[in-house]
Amino acid sequence: MKQYDAIIIGFGKAGKTLAAELSNRGWQVAVVERSDMMYGGSCPNIACIPTKTLIHEAEISSLLYYEDFPKQANMYKQAISRKNSLISFLRRNNYERLSKRPNVTVYTGTASFISANT
Repeated sequence: MKQYDAIIIGFGKAGKTLAAELSNRGWQVAVVERSDMMYGGSCPNIACIPTKTLIHEAEISSLLYYEDFPKQANMYKQAISRKNSLISFLRRNNYERLSKRPNVTVYTGTASFISANT
């Protein structure tokens, strides 16, 4: 079994930042994230960035097509597609930036500690 200096559960902002810093110090680090759809954490995947992207798109839609619901609905479909493309790009970028570090191994799956040292 491979040995690590640190095992980080969760690939969010704190997890990826800590893993990068420990890697810079020469530590062997494992990062465990339960879903490949959450690399990078909540902000780029389901919270801040997707929400702000859709709010921005809605504002543009209401300005361009104030009383034209069918055009707004079409623009909404396009907005969802653009949002999905953006978060896919960010997720891939987060994964690649961390997994390419020589001292970091990323695992997709669940993890838990069974004792203070295990």
